[in-house]
Formats: sequence, structure tokens, C-alpha cells
Amino acid sequence: MDDPVGVPRRVSSLRAGRGPRRYDEERGCYVYDVSFTALPPLTGRVRGVAEAFGVALDDRRQVLYRDFELRLGEGDVVYVTGDSGSGKSVLLRALTEHLLRMKADDPRFFDRVCGRRDLLHTVIRLRNGSTLLAQPPVPETIRGHTAKAVYLMETNFIREDEDLYTAILFALNTTNGYLIAESTPWNSDSVFYRMLHDDAFKGFSRYSVPYTEALPPDGPLQPEMVRMIEEQLLGDSFRWRREMLCEWTEDVDRWLPTSLIALCQDSEAHYYMTEKRQRGSFYAGVDFGKKRDHSVIAVVEKKGDHIHLRLCHQFPLDTPYGTVIGYLRRLQDNWERLTSVHADQTGVGDYIVEDMRRSGVRNVTGVTFTETSKESMATALKETMRTAECPACGWTGSLETLDGERATTCPKGCASGLGNPQTLRPLLHIPYDPDLFSELNAPTELAKTGRVQFSHPEGVHDDRFWAVALALSSARDEAHRPMAQYS
Repeated sequence: MDDPVGVPRRVSSLRAGRGPRRYDEERGCYVYDVSFTALPPLTGRVRGVAEAFGVALDDRRQVLYRDFELRLGEGDVVYVTGDSGSGKSVLLRALTEHLLRMKADDPRFFDRVCGRRDLLHTVIRLRNGSTLLAQPPVPETIRGHTAKAVYLMETNFIREDEDLYTAILFALNTTNGYLIAESTPWNSDSVFYRMLHDDAFKGFSRYSVPYTEALPPDGPLQPEMVRMIEEQLLGDSFRWRREMLCEWTEDVDRWLPTSLIALCQDSEAHYYMTEKRQRGSFYAGVDFGKKRDHSVIAVVEKKGDHIHLRLCHQFPLDTPYGTVIGYLRRLQDNWERLTSVHADQTGVGDYIVEDMRRSGVRNVTGVTFTETSKESMATALKETMRTAECPACGWTGSLETLDGERATTCPKGCASGLGNPQTLRPLLHIPYDPDLFSELNAPTELAKTGRVQFSHPEGVHDDRFWAVALALSSARDEAHRPMAQYS
């Protein structure tokens, strides 16, 4: 069975459409032409929210894979792995819905393919004993297993990529299987970069597809969509080159380099759902904006010395401040121990803090952005990101060596379970969020005063950056413990 499937990311539901089944005599298999349309459930509440924020509810159809063939032999196991939010569960859920449609249309053919096995959103077992699994990209999920194929999504954003790659090689070794790795270019200090550029990885087939090769008739990308993206990324040439031209960009004049951001990206982390009750020690940061900039609420959770980003919500432009404050008030109602809130009052005035307090938001502190305060918060964010811990021996210290280099493995020589040098884990844990990553990788320049100046070009935003910095400021203890250093 050959299923060309296009799966959109970040959708609340999928509607499957299918043309007639046909038998391909040359390949000896049935062929289905399948597409999936993103469509949120059109409840009254969805319509009301869409109207309030000016969001269109039109169907969106996009094919990401065309004529993609995956053959599953008897007993084969295929791992689909990638960071939380990269689309692996959506991919399998789409295939599950297609198989269920097949079951309704042609029960006898479904029984030949699947048998009497349950279909799950993250596991699909077929009658010949083959299995498709969606797994987080951590070595422990693959170690000890064998697989016929591994599909690694957004490979360039995986923190423990060395250990994961080693585990995959062992999993594929006994089956003579294959690895498909794909990603947006991001971090050159990575296994994915070496796959494409290092002669030691010349056994890989290498493909780079800029947007110019994905336009009709060769691909599904529409010219009007490209023009819209170009307008939105006007002024951020680095992101345009990465996401549209498939180029790696240098971290010149970047406060937070891509390698550091990738190291803080935690494959097992995810954003919490705001409407569900959550328990923990939470701290919020609010960056207010309206016409030119967005309002953003970020929330971090403190677990010992480690800080986990649990929410980073950006509001549409022109969202009233009252809507932002109401959202924050609901968070404090649903999330126990949302201990304190640091809110940007620059350009808004002290009244915004008083308005928040009158609305029932507790423990609010107003922060005015100046060169000094912005540099202080940005420095604290950077220090939290480059302070790391060895999960093997508990060593804690800076990733920076005394000569200014960055070391990402334990200085005491600890080894991982696969024998590789143990990767250090930064104290800040960030879910997979490409929009946040791009804003964290914001440019800086040196002002005449000698201070680092944080600003963004026209059309580029840094609202998420400052919301996260404010949340960390809210969570940071006044007393800092002295940290170890590399010697």
C-alpha cells in the first residue's frame, strides 16, 4: 500500500479526503491518493474566538509529501521521532484516520492489512507484524530495540543528538535498515549539519530544497504564500535564509547563539494547557504591546535549580490590555501557586499594574525597560541557559570555559549509557517552538554608552524574548550561589 500523505502541522483536527484506490501492477501494491485538510471544529466558541481575533476559518490544504512510499515487511518496526510539536503524532493520527476510513469502505481489504488489531494515535500495528511508532527523540526510547526505518523530524533541534544517533545506528544495524533525517537548518554544531557537510557521513543521500524548488508544478508551495512570508520576515534576513533558502547562518552579533538555544531545547518538554489545573511553582512575565508589538505571556516552573518554560502565548496585534489581563487572571485561577508576575510597564505607565491588581491578579511587579534593566534581564537569561548540570555525577557549572570556548560535555569525563561523553543539561528547559527560537536568536549591537543594545528591525519581533526574560526575572532568587568553572 502506497499512501502519498500531506500532513499540516499544528492543527486541531484533520479531515481526510481520498480518491479511488487503484492497483499498481508495476510496483505490485494498491495506491491511494490521500490529502488532509486542516479544519478546527466549528463550535460556537471557536467561531466567537475567531471573530474576536480576526482569524479566518477557511480550510487549508497542503501536501508536504507526494508519492512517498514506505514498504513494511513482516515484523518491521518504523520509528517516527521528533521533538514535541514537530508533527510525529499528527502524522500517525492522519494515517490512523485513513486506515479507519479504509475499514469502513472496504472491510475485507482492511482485514488483510491490519487484521483485528487496535489502531492508536501513536502506535499502528499491521497484520504482518510490522509496527509504526511515534516516539520522543531521546536515546532511551530506541535503545535495545531493532527497527527497519527511523524517520527523524526536525533533527537539527534535538539536544542529545549524538546519543540518539548512536542508538539509531544500533537499532538499524541488525535489519540493514535506513534513517531519514529532515530539519530546518539551525545549529551547525550538530549531527544533522555533519550529515550534510562532513565526509564521514558521505554514505547519506543529501537533499536541500529551497522554496524555489517547491513552487508549482514541482511542489505545493503557493507564490502568494511565499510573498506573505517574505513580507512577515522583512528585516530578518537570517530567518528567511534558514527557513526559505535552507541556509545555515552565522551567529554574528547574536546575544543567544543557535547552539546554546538548541542545547536548552528539551525533547520531552511541552507547553501546559491553560484551561487545566496545574500544580507547581510558577512565575509569569508579561510583555505588553498593541499596535506595533504583540502582547506575550510567558510562564516558567521552578523545580529545584531547573526552570521549565510551561507557556509562551502571543496575542494578536491590537488585542486590548483587558483581554491580556483576563487571560492572566484565569491562569492564576487554574494554576496553583502562580507565585509572582513581572509585567512590562514601559510606554503604558504605572496604571497597568494597578489595573492588573484591581482585576484580581496577585503579586504583580511593574518593570520599566531601560538600557540597564534590559541588559540585566538578558544577561540573567543567558546565564541561566549556559549554566548546566551533569545528569550522571551532578556537577553544576558554566558551559563556558575560561578561554571563552563552549563545552557541552561533563568536565569530569562522565559517559552516557551508550559510551559517548555525557551531554550537560542546561538549567533552562524549552519546548520545541521555532517562533520562540527565532526571537531568542535576536541581533544585538553595542551602544555608544558601551552597553549592549537590544532592538529589532522593522517587521521583526522580540516580544517572546522579553516575556521569557521577565518570567525568569520573576523566578530568580535574590541570592545567587557561586558556580563552578572549567579549569
